[in-house]
Amino acid sequence: MKVVHVCCIAPPESGGMGAVAYQEVLNLRKLGVDAVLVAPSVIPNVGEESAKPGIIRLPAIRIGNVAHLKGLDEIVKDADVVHLHYPFYFTAGMIARWRRQNKIKRLAITLHMDATDKGWRWLAAELHRKLFQKRVLDEADLLLVSTLDYAKHSSFSPWVNSSRLHELPFGVDTNVFRPSVIPNVGEESAELVVGMVGVMDRAHPFKGVDVLLRAVAKLPSNVHVKLVGDGDRRNDYEKLAKELGLNERAHFVGRLEQGKLVEALQSMDVFAFPSTSGAEAFGLAMLEAMACGVPVVASDLPGVRAVAKDAGLIVPMNNPDALADGLRRLLEDPATRHSFALAARDKALRYNWDNHAQTLLKYYSQICA
Repeated sequence: MKVVHVCCIAPPESGGMGAVAYQEVLNLRKLGVDAVLVAPSVIPNVGEESAKPGIIRLPAIRIGNVAHLKGLDEIVKDADVVHLHYPFYFTAGMIARWRRQNKIKRLAITLHMDATDKGWRWLAAELHRKLFQKRVLDEADLLLVSTLDYAKHSSFSPWVNSSRLHELPFGVDTNVFRPSVIPNVGEESAELVVGMVGVMDRAHPFKGVDVLLRAVAKLPSNVHVKLVGDGDRRNDYEKLAKELGLNERAHFVGRLEQGKLVEALQSMDVFAFPSTSGAEAFGLAMLEAMACGVPVVASDLPGVRAVAKDAGLIVPMNNPDALADGLRRLLEDPATRHSFALAARDKALRYNWDNHAQTLLKYYSQICA
């Protein structure tokens, strides 16, 4: 079986959509599927890494994560399944048209999230949802969502009861993302570390970095915050940290390769997931922290709360006071924190990329039958 995944980004670019698409391709290839991921040429200044197996870069007319891929038609024309990671403006409409014209055999679409932003970007996304989204999704032979909770509360809700739509949660490599040593209750250091992982650019204002900084400023001076990630807004957040008096307590460590990322997660006492809008639908970074045995305090967002449930506390979104209260509760209660740490690891073990790929292949086989 030949499967072509199409996504607006791919590693080394940061972003959950690209990470998910690439993991699916890698695990399908392990099952003997001829799978590739097609994405636009790398955004300038991201930097090229050594060639990754299974990724094809195409020249593109590109504005951020919006792109028109040149030469995609030649790659997808003989595929058994084209798997689109949505939203992907411009390219999504083109692929849907090809399916309608039977120029591609089968179309699977993963519904990642509703794109949200401000100003003209919000207007463009809203116009697409109102004018074109139904035409795109109606052409799919298979629709996939990471959680039904998110789908029911998003613009994808009209398709929730469709026989074509299935819930397929994303996964985590629990052999890589794992606890170092879960400390015994009572073994407390003087400093406590709250952490988060997120892209710090203008395309991801919903990550809530500013909300977390304002929350930490309300916590005792022995609480530090470790922020993993980078982007064109990092300087803005560093400036805000200084304005809040967090000069010595806010540690911006940049983007980390996987080994260093695991070490950073293992060093955290609590993981914060302070996202502020429905553009956040699952929480892959949060799941990786959970796999490392780190309890979480997460925003009460559809999809996100389904992942965080039983692994920590869920608090109102975009509310520094509520976030500070949740963090304080875990930081000041080692026994509760330890209990949630064990529960977080246990829950993460249920999210498995191998099982994910096997289920995905089953769905492919069904629509190709």
